[in-house]
Amino acid sequence: MSIAAEQRPGTVQQPAVQYRPAAEKPTEKGAEERGWLLALGVFLAAALVFGAMVVLTALAGGDAYNLP
Repeated sequence: MSIAAEQRPGTVQQPAVQYRPAAEKPTEKGAEERGWLLALGVFLAAALVFGAMVVLTALAGGDAYNLP
């Protein structure tokens, strides 16, 4: 048993597809553009660890570092 039903063309809304032109580039900076910031962070972390090592050695009574 079947029922005849009319289907009107164009009544279903099509999903909106948004295309980005190829000439438009993303404005976010990638890791390769922030390499100097990463290098600076690594250098500062190493300097902080080295400084902490010197201070802790001096506080523990080490004789290798003559701090005033």
